[in-house]
Parts: sequence; structure tokens; C-alpha cells
Amino acid sequence: MPYRALLCFLALAAAGTASAEDGRLSKARDMILSLYPESCDADLATDFAGLENVAYDVSWQEKDWDGAPIKREGTLFEVNCYLAAYNIVVAYVFAPDEDAAEAMLPVSFAVPAFTLDYADDDTDQTRLAAPPAVTGFSAETLLVNPSFDPETNTITSFAKWRGLGDAYSSGAWALENGRFVLKHFVIDPIYEANVEDPSEELIETNFVLYDADAY
Repeated sequence: MPYRALLCFLALAAAGTASAEDGRLSKARDMILSLYPESCDADLATDFAGLENVAYDVSWQEKDWDGAPIKREGTLFEVNCYLAAYNIVVAYVFAPDEDAAEAMLPVSFAVPAFTLDYADDDTDQTRLAAPPAVTGFSAETLLVNPSFDPETNTITSFAKWRGLGDAYSSGAWALENGRFVLKHFVIDPIYEANVEDPSEELIETNFVLYDADAY
């Protein structure tokens, strides 16, 4: 193939791939907007620089029926939903087969449900009457301040309970066998910035509500 023709072929192939990817990213965005029509901002990505939706190529290992390793490939779509004062809320759509757009589905994330009991006389919310109690697990499709690490296929979140970020919740979910599995979840319910000169112990107090390595 002549050099000029080869360049044209490669350019058209790249354009075709980009167009297909853009189409699936647009489909993922429309899927999330249809699920949350009153919550998600359709113009968020165009109104704010740096908040563009992203598609990630992912791969992972599974085992065949006879135990033989199989490499799987898919696409993870990150769709920015809405921007709050100090948090951004994001949804994810996953296509476990990179060529099957019809297999795209929103990702649900397991999250511990819990109760908090602050001491009766603690108006600063810096002391708990008892440790947080896990009452079960719920499934969330929106994460706060998340990020995806392509090296580990892990999504982490960090939800500030207020702008200072002294109280928060944070989770980590890893891609296993085509699903995002909860690995770790921690909360810091102590608003240490409410008191003057808080101790290091108070600042570092948090509670692990779930850790997969403990099981």
C-alpha cells in the first residue's frame, strides 16, 4: 500500500474508532440522564472545563469452566452528574464486552448502611456514645468525588460531609469477574474542626465499616 494511502487508511480507522467510542460515551451519558432527569445536569461537561465524561478501556482475568485463565475486555464510562458546593457526583456505566453496546449497564456499588449516635451533650459532634453500627448494605449508583485507577481497576470515592472535609466517608471497589466489588469502606464522623486545637487522636479518629481483607 502506498505511503499516502496508508496514512489515509490509518486516519480513517482512528476516526472510526473515536466516533464509535464517542457514540457509546454519549449513550452512557443519555442512560444516566434518563435515570436521574432531575438530578443530573445535561450541560455539566460543556459548562465546566475539566469535567468531561471519560471512557476507560479495561481488562481483567477470569477462569474458564476448566480453570484455564481467560482475559476479558470491556469499557468503563465515567459520567459526571452534578456539581455541589464541595462535592462532585459521578455515575459509571460498564460494558463488559467492548463490542456490545447493548450490554451497557449502570454500575451499582455496595455501600454499608450505618447509624450514628453522638453523645447527648455533644453539640460539636466530636464524641460518639457508641461506635457506628452497620445495619446492612445498600446499592448506590452515584458516587461522590470518585476516581478510577486503570492500573488496579479500582474506583475510590471520598464524600465530604461538609466543605472542610474533617468528616467524610470513603470507599473502594475493585473490578472482579466483570463486577465492581466492595473492598473497603471507612467513615470519619468526628467534626474536629468544631473545637479549638483538636488533638491528633481526635483528628485521626475514623471507623472502618467494611474491609474485605478481614474476612
